Amino acid sequence: MDTEIKQQFDEIGVEPSEAVLDKCMELAITYSIEDATEFVEQWMAFSLSHLHGEDPTPENLGEFERKVLQLKKDKVGFKTSTQKTYSPAPVVAPSSLSTYGVIEDDPMTYDYGIESLTDSSMMHTPKSKKDPSRSSALKGGVLFSPASYTPQSAKRTPAAGTRTPSTTTVAGRPGDIVDTFGHPKLLAGTTWQAKLEHSLPVSQRLLHQEAPLTLSNLGYMNDLLSDKCDNLYDRLEETGRALVKKKLGVEGAAECSWYPQDGQTLQALHMLYAVGMIHSEDDGPLDAHSAFLAVTDGEESSFLDLNFTRIKSASIFPGQVVLAKGFIPKGNSFVVEEIHTERKLTPPSPLKVDRELQFVVAAGPYTHSTDLFYDPLHDLLKYLKDHRPDVLVLVGPFVDADHKLVAEMAETFDSFFEKMISGIMDVVGGHTTVLMISSQKDAMSHTVYPTPPPALRKTYPNLHLLPDPSMVDLDGITLGVTSTDVVDHLLSHEFAANAGERMHRAINHLFNQGSFYPMYPPGDENMSYDTQLALKYAQLRQLPNVLLLPGDQRHFIRLVSDCLVINPGRLSDKKGGTFARFLVAPTAPTTTGKAASLFNSVACQIQRI
Repeated sequence: MDTEIKQQFDEIGVEPSEAVLDKCMELAITYSIEDATEFVEQWMAFSLSHLHGEDPTPENLGEFERKVLQLKKDKVGFKTSTQKTYSPAPVVAPSSLSTYGVIEDDPMTYDYGIESLTDSSMMHTPKSKKDPSRSSALKGGVLFSPASYTPQSAKRTPAAGTRTPSTTTVAGRPGDIVDTFGHPKLLAGTTWQAKLEHSLPVSQRLLHQEAPLTLSNLGYMNDLLSDKCDNLYDRLEETGRALVKKKLGVEGAAECSWYPQDGQTLQALHMLYAVGMIHSEDDGPLDAHSAFLAVTDGEESSFLDLNFTRIKSASIFPGQVVLAKGFIPKGNSFVVEEIHTERKLTPPSPLKVDRELQFVVAAGPYTHSTDLFYDPLHDLLKYLKDHRPDVLVLVGPFVDADHKLVAEMAETFDSFFEKMISGIMDVVGGHTTVLMISSQKDAMSHTVYPTPPPALRKTYPNLHLLPDPSMVDLDGITLGVTSTDVVDHLLSHEFAANAGERMHRAINHLFNQGSFYPMYPPGDENMSYDTQLALKYAQLRQLPNVLLLPGDQRHFIRLVSDCLVINPGRLSDKKGGTFARFLVAPTAPTTTGKAASLFNSVACQIQRI
């Protein structure tokens, strides 16, 4: 388990010493903690609330033991000794047809001032009195529960943390802060509520012929093999030139020997440079023996088997354009001594905000894998009613096509999605700018990447449906976002040796390859990747101020090349869903005249739902 604990610390940017790991193992064994993620998250919560985010040491781990672990153990022991056993009350089976807006009593209905629709003669928990002072945000029924042909969707998933034979115990409680980043003064002074109530102007930045990707200009299923080869060659040429310019410069490149032009005339041990694209022999994850380099001189291509026995560090993935230095002892074997993957990046534009802006970010799925009640989304809307942000970013999937109950819905996907948006907008109101990012995993979306947003019959002035990926300007803040789990795809397919922290590697891959999805072929065999659309609408030519990369990897917050990168986690997750909230404040002028670090202008937290 010590390896798992070390990996969890590595993912949050902490390098524990051997003494710290030994102490962690001692505590985990003593207090029967078998989940490394649970242990590290409990430590992080304690460190943020008591130690101002200090790294673990044997001394403060002792304090953590006294104030958290021992106290929790004493409470559990007390509850066990005084607890009585009760027989569970009989459960009334739900109706065989669960219709939109007609389900069993739900405390959420009272939060919105909605009266129960169940027969008063039925057995149920006594109703609490409705507060007449609270206005009805949503009228006519429960927010999100589609019509269904089967009773399965009417079986509610137990609340997070509830012990049942089929559920995983969630570490932590709803509302817990599990990750924090930013300037301490901003974190201490914020109330996490918008100070002014007005929507922000939204301007899309990923354009082709001055237009974003929409259903009206979408064209796919005509991505011919010859077109794919041409597009990959164009990317190889463009990125390759940038890598050579960064590492060697124009004059230095002219003095080097290059493969394949000079490969046949040189001695076997003479150093060669080669620009090419990394591929895997079986189109699967890379290892030290399966990688080869595709090199072209403009007329024909050649392939070099890569030998990494002499390399000190490397991080490569399928589809990556690299500058390699090495030699060819014989045949097509290329012994790599150096691999260069960095280009000169175009930094983010300076912040131009004149007031503090509050953001909330959540990523789907928005309902549990066992029902369609959308309880996590209900909980998020409760939070939004109390904390009115300036901007709400919701990332798909919203109606996950892979959900086992979606096929049993008795209404169209488009109709249900329209009702979902109506419910969200009724709660959010007209002053919060809402960005909804499409996903090719949505049942109502086109299954192609890049993915256009779906069309709505009803429009809202403060709602913006955006494609995947998207780059938008929000009143002086550039925000990039994708619903595709590119970080997980990269990390699961890369070959890395002495290459640094995993999340930084993945983020830098996106930046240096200049793409929201630089892998080829895609890491998901079910992903319909269109090279022509990606060339038009998935380029990352300039870094945004904030980049949102939601996915299945553990939530994280990183500042990379002065770009704030956030994975808010999934709103619905077996170990407890999470979302992100962050603020951006006006940048104070520096005495040197240089642009101030973004760290001084942001505060960000990941919170359990």
